[in-house]
Amino acid sequence: MKRIEISARTVAEAVELALAQLGRDRDEVAIEVLDPGENGDEALVRVTVVEDEEEAPSVEKVSEIAQRVLEDLLERMDIHAYVTAVISHATGPNGEPEATVTLHVEGADEEAMGLLIGRRGETLRSLQFLLNLLVSRRVQKWPQLVVDVGNYRQRRQESLESLARRMAERVRQTGRPIMLEPMAAYERRIVHLALRNDKTIYTESSGEGENRKIVIYPAKHS
Repeated sequence: MKRIEISARTVAEAVELALAQLGRDRDEVAIEVLDPGENGDEALVRVTVVEDEEEAPSVEKVSEIAQRVLEDLLERMDIHAYVTAVISHATGPNGEPEATVTLHVEGADEEAMGLLIGRRGETLRSLQFLLNLLVSRRVQKWPQLVVDVGNYRQRRQESLESLARRMAERVRQTGRPIMLEPMAAYERRIVHLALRNDKTIYTESSGEGENRKIVIYPAKHS
């Protein structure tokens, strides 16, 4: 719970200073007057943000907010489609439970779908980043939302997993590493996960920024 104690010449001035430091409006806080500032003394107030306990909304609430924001974005883009939010649960890299909200955009015409996806999914990634940014301002945290248009991401995932297995087989046959094409972070993660249980090879990322690639190596034998 965020709170601040601050003094000023008057109670009103102290409250205004506290609100400025907290970045809150008056209806978002509880105000306690600790010293009214009589007899020439400064006033002292304690200002507490009353909504902090609710700053971590449930994944269901985040899902609802994200769906409304995305529907508004599509409407502003004059794209007629409907959005379905699906919540899935998985185990994170450190064993902690993770919830993912995937927003499926369907029902638009083929031209609109292609416009939203863009070349190699670039526009889709930008749309997803924008949605995460807009929703994060409402829920006070980065929400990790995924946007899928016309099931593109599912098809792309299946394609990447198939590519990963084919390239891993080639590495096994030749004994030489293979470097894949540059990929976005989420695409590299798909490849890493597809091959993580294969003891005959291992994967590493190399390069910087948009040119970052995955290299598949034959396993090291002791």
